Amino acid sequence: MKIAGLVLVVLGFTALLAGGIPYKKTENIAQFGDMKMEVTEKKQFTVPPVLSGLAILAGAALWFAGGRRSDV
Repeated sequence: MKIAGLVLVVLGFTALLAGGIPYKKTENIAQFGDMKMEVTEKKQFTVPPVLSGLAILAGAALWFAGGRRSDV
């Protein structure tokens, strides 16, 4: 649980600071025999700040809940 919480916190902060998650998309626009023409676009998946904040809060809750041990 502690590791999942840490991952959520890191992803939440990364999405919050970067404004989203960047990725590249490659499309094949033309093909003439063995020759191909491809276009690579840089795109970004936008993550709303509220969702980033919720990920940080949920990750912190998991992180601290994972640190507790019940001595029964």
